[in-house]
Amino acid sequence: MSEKRYKVAIIGTGMIANAAHLPAWKDLAEYVEVVAVADSDEQRARHVAETHGVPRSFGDWRKMLEDVRPDIVSVCTPNRYHCEQSLAALETGAHVLCEKPVATRFGDAERMFDAAARAGRVLYPCQSLRFYNHLIAAKEIADSGRLGTIYFAEIVGMRRRGIPTWGQFHMKEHSGGGPVYDLGVHLLDGLLWLMGNPRVESVSGMGFTKLGNRHEGLKQSLAESGAPLGVLTPRPYDCHEFDVEDMAAGFIRLENNVAVSYRVSWAANIPKETFNTTLLGTDGGLQTDPFVVATNMGSYQVDVTPKIPPNRDHFFAGHWGVTENMIGVLRGKEQPVVTPAEVLNTMWALDAIYRSMETGQEVRRD
Repeated sequence: MSEKRYKVAIIGTGMIANAAHLPAWKDLAEYVEVVAVADSDEQRARHVAETHGVPRSFGDWRKMLEDVRPDIVSVCTPNRYHCEQSLAALETGAHVLCEKPVATRFGDAERMFDAAARAGRVLYPCQSLRFYNHLIAAKEIADSGRLGTIYFAEIVGMRRRGIPTWGQFHMKEHSGGGPVYDLGVHLLDGLLWLMGNPRVESVSGMGFTKLGNRHEGLKQSLAESGAPLGVLTPRPYDCHEFDVEDMAAGFIRLENNVAVSYRVSWAANIPKETFNTTLLGTDGGLQTDPFVVATNMGSYQVDVTPKIPPNRDHFFAGHWGVTENMIGVLRGKEQPVVTPAEVLNTMWALDAIYRSMETGQEVRRD
C-alpha cells in the first residue's frame, strides 16, 4: 500500500516561494503534491501556478484554505502576516512551514507555537541556514568540545548595497523591520544553535537609516540583494517608502557570562559583502567564512581548514533540507532540527533588539 502524499498549499507567491519553497516541495513528489497557491495579487498567483504547474490559484488565501483543506501550508508572505496566516492554517488542521522570522513579536511567536501544540500539528520555522554544510560542520566541531569553553561570539551579515528592492522588505508596515529580521534572524539562530541554545539574558542595540532612504542612482542586480532568481513580478521600488533600519549593531549577553557582538546591514560603505560567524573558546576558535579552526598543537599554533562537502547546487539549498526534515518529522522518521524553544529564544532577542533601538537602553530578560 502506497504511503500518503501530503497536499501542500502556498500563501504568498513572491521570490522565496518561486525560488525555494515551490522547487523544494516539488522535489519531494514521492511524499507531497503542491495543489494550490494564493496571493493578494490574483494575477500573480495565476502566473506562478502556470509557471510551476500547480493546478489551482487563489486571490484570497482564506478561501484557498477553506476550499483545498491542505495538509501542509507554506507561509511565504511578508513578516507581518506570518502570525495571522499560520494560526489560520493551523486552525484548519494543516501543518505549517513558516518563513523567517516566524513572527515580528515574541508574544506572537509564543501564540503560534501554543496553537500548534493544541492542534497537534507541526509549526516548522524556516531557519534554513542550519542546513548548510558549513554550519553543520561548525556544529559538529562545537559539540565535540574541541573549542573548550566558549566565552565570546560575533555574527556579521553586511551587504554593500543589497537592499531587497523587489518587494516590501523596506516597509515597516509589511516587514516589521529591516536587516535584523531579514539577515540577523538567520545569523543569531545559527549561532545559538551552535552553542546549544544558551538563554539570551539582555540585548543592547542601535539602528541606523542612512543610505536606504536615499536615491543614489546606482546600477545593481537583484543578486546583490539576495534574489538571484525567483523574482517573476517585481514591485516598483521607491526609496521614499523606506522606513526601516538599513544597519543595526549591538551587544547580546547570554547565560554563563558569554558575550555576543552583532552587526547586520543591507547597505554600508564596505569593500565587499561579508557573512561570518566567529566563536572564541578556551581551547580554540572558529570562523565560518573562510572556514578556519584556530588552535594549538603541541607547542605550535595551528590553523585547521576542514574539507567541507559542497552544498546542493542552488542558492537556497537550505530550503531543501528544511522541507526534507519536516516531511521526515511528519512521517515519524526524524526529529526536528529546528525546535520551538530555540526559535523562541532567538525571537526574544530580535524583539529586544528593536526595543533597545527604540528606547536607547539595554533590554533585560527579567
